[in-house]
Order: sequence, then structure tokens, then C-alpha cells
Amino acid sequence: MRGNFIYINSNLVRNMVISHGINSADFVNGIDEMPDNILLLNDDRENANSINSHTRFSTITGKSAVRSFFLNKQITNKKIIDFKSADDLDSMLDSEIASLLYLGHMEVPMLYPFSSKLQNRYIYMDIRHNLVKTFYRKFSDFNHVLDVSLKRHLRYTHNGKRVFIRPLVVKDVPNDIILKLVKLSNDGILVAFDLASEKNRIYHIPLFLEDRSEYQYTWNDVNSFYDSAIKIGSLDYDINHSTWKLNITVQFESIDLNYLF
Repeated sequence: MRGNFIYINSNLVRNMVISHGINSADFVNGIDEMPDNILLLNDDRENANSINSHTRFSTITGKSAVRSFFLNKQITNKKIIDFKSADDLDSMLDSEIASLLYLGHMEVPMLYPFSSKLQNRYIYMDIRHNLVKTFYRKFSDFNHVLDVSLKRHLRYTHNGKRVFIRPLVVKDVPNDIILKLVKLSNDGILVAFDLASEKNRIYHIPLFLEDRSEYQYTWNDVNSFYDSAIKIGSLDYDINHSTWKLNITVQFESIDLNYLF
């Protein structure tokens, strides 16, 4: 099951995460509340259900429609920012509209990712090499998204090893482990479910740290990541006791492990 992995590179200062393996369904199932409205930064008129006449951006209104958009696997280039109401869009200045155009084209905010006028909580953008860039106004929202994705990948790993067996029920990842993974991801980490092993009903999922941070985001596939990464431990799941454990086995300079633990 090559390719069954999660890559995370976070920037806590900017409330940003660049990831691979965390899909739009994980996002939908992980955030606290589905937005009422989203603006399509790439002006995807085919999948929009309305157009704002002032900004001339395509939009999707209604929680159900927004949810369907995210869960539609046929849409491969999702680039959105949520907004509170159409009145907020109608009051945007030319410079604010220009900043949205810049965001959609350059995939980075011109200044700050969160608009007091739009009252947005998220920015979600599919970018190159199947990476996804997300911004969270409340960064703790990402913690639940990551939890959802980790459990999905483990179920996929488990079910792929067996035929005609009941799906594995996976307990939530403890918040302290999620926080440690997020802090580690500041340097880029990969949770390698495709290299996971099982012994005595315990899954051992290797954990790698990106070794050349100056080249971050440039890898094209998982093999190129492994070529520039060091194994620092494993994320373990005990099936019998339904418990998670994070084992860091390598000391490295870029992160103070005492700070993490």
C-alpha cells in the first residue's frame, strides 16, 4: 500500500499547514462546523451554485452544498476561503478583492490569511504534487482534522492486510500525542503507514523527520521524501488495549525534546 502516509509541515506563527495524505473528507469530518459559504479562489464556475456580482467570484452557499463540494472526489483543484455572508463580499474594497486574486494565484496571502470583513475561519487550497495548504484561524481545529486522518489511515492499513474481517474500530489519538506531532511537524514529518508493521497485535508506524528543511515542499513523491529524511521513532497502536503511544528514539538538534515531553 505504497503511498499510504501522512506528511505534515506546519507553521504555527502563520496558522498554516502543508500536508499530504490529509484529504478533504478528513477536513470536513475534523472541523468543528461546516462553513455556510465559501468563495472559490480559482473561480470554479462549473462547481459553484452562485456568483457574487460585486467581486465576480464564484461561490457556494449553504452548508449542505459546501459539504458536497468538499466530499466530491471528482473535484481535484479545490481552492476556497469561507465567508460569513454575501453582504461581507458586497462591501469589499478593490484592494481587498485584489488580495483574494493574489491568494488564488500565488497560493499565499498578501498579508494576513484571516479577514475581519469576511470573518473567515479557513483557507483550503490544493497545490502542487498533491499537497494541500490550509490555514486555521483557530489552529486547534487542525488537531481534530489530524486525529481523523490518522485513524482513517490506520483502518486502511489494517483492513488491507486482511480479507473478510470486521473493520478496526480505532480510538481517538490522545491530545498530548497530537500536540507533540504538530510541534515536530514544524520541521516536516511523515507518518509512514505504508511501512507499518504489526507484532503482538501492536502496529508500529515509522515516523520520519525531514532532514533538509531548506528544500521543504520540493519533493515530488514519497520516495524523494525518504531520501531526505531521518527516522526518529514510531507512532504505535495497541489493538488489544485500544491505546496510542508515541516513541521518539533519536535525538536531534532542531527540536528540544524536553519541550515536547
